[in-house]
Amino acid sequence: MVNGPTEPNEIRFDLRRSQRVHAQLPVVVQGKLTDETPFADPTRAIVLSAHGCLITLSAFVRLGDRLILRNVANREEQDCQVVYLGEKQGGRTEVGLRLKPPRRSSGALSTHLGTGE
Repeated sequence: MVNGPTEPNEIRFDLRRSQRVHAQLPVVVQGKLTDETPFADPTRAIVLSAHGCLITLSAFVRLGDRLILRNVANREEQDCQVVYLGEKQGGRTEVGLRLKPPRRSSGALSTHLGTGE
């Protein structure tokens, strides 16, 4: 994918480690608020890749926070880390998560994508 040039005659390529897929995968995100109170926020993964996903959360999280992502369909859990905080709409914030290497042979999202990573 080519993004707009940042300087004349310059082409910038947006290189990704894996393909992104738009989806509506039901997930539950678990973590701790800033006061260490546990939370569980049912949501949907709206963009998926083998290395992460984009979700929306009503809970307040910060960059670097460690969370647990559970695929509602197969109940698999995967550790992840907040790597992006986006727009806030309707009391929910766009949150980008990087998946940690799965604890088992297949991860909560990679199973859905059929990658088995």
